Amino acid sequence: MLSVFDNVVGGLRAASVRVAIAADNIANVGTTRALNDTAYNGFTPTRAVQTSGIGGPKVTAKPITPPFLNEYNPSHPDANADGLIGRANVDLVSNIVDLKQAEIAYKANLQVLRTAQELTGHLLDATA
Repeated sequence: MLSVFDNVVGGLRAASVRVAIAADNIANVGTTRALNDTAYNGFTPTRAVQTSGIGGPKVTAKPITPPFLNEYNPSHPDANADGLIGRANVDLVSNIVDLKQAEIAYKANLQVLRTAQELTGHLLDATA
């Protein structure tokens, strides 16, 4: 029964990390930078990569390549001579979908936890 609880906790953590990654991307969807800014240390868009193993799933953030896409915006303060800026490579729709998937996974893991607790209680009642 202990492995069930380990897997549930791993699943809850994975869902939380997915939410954090998507929220960071959504909050920074409008981030821009100058194209020639080689010393840029600001926001880098990431995507959630999930792996499975002992103790449930694990989610890590992997940088999206390329982190910025060229956008024509000649009036922007970061625009180069051609009127181009770098806009964060964030797909808003896929990040919202990731948030919804994380919500569903979180709820499913909570239901597994409730069921495991019920079964443990029944098992203890039966042996008492």
